[in-house]
Amino acid sequence: MKRYISDDEKYYTYMLKVINSIGGRNLNYNWLITDIEAYPEDPELYQFISSSNYLFLSNDELMDMLEKDDFQWIWAVFSAIPKEYSKEEVLKYKLPYADCNSDLFKEDLFVIQHPLSDIEIVAADGSFVSIVAKEDKIVDRFKNVYKNSKINF
Repeated sequence: MKRYISDDEKYYTYMLKVINSIGGRNLNYNWLITDIEAYPEDPELYQFISSSNYLFLSNDELMDMLEKDDFQWIWAVFSAIPKEYSKEEVLKYKLPYADCNSDLFKEDLFVIQHPLSDIEIVAADGSFVSIVAKEDKIVDRFKNVYKNSKINF
């Protein structure tokens, strides 16, 4: 397992490009999105996002939302959960958080916070995106799009 961190663009946390870089609509996951600070322009979408401390969306629902309003996520953790797990089972565990000062971002510690997740993408303070995945090919796809991303800070 490895992690890439990208800070090579003017705006780093527009998630449509990030999700598309690893497979977009071809991904077969549900997404648990937690620790959210984001400000979509669409008022209904803003209300939807701000009304809960997490979102649980199918891949198609996530892609529809991002394609409707490609806004910047200041903070958020996107956990890709295999579809075999129910929302109830996923929510039995502690919700992942986006804290780039925590032990999760120590060099050589590549951790996915949610035990059922295959991929974790962290939008951190609007200044960088971190991706960790159980399969290296996922982060390698990310690296192909974000060419200046690094294994760590």
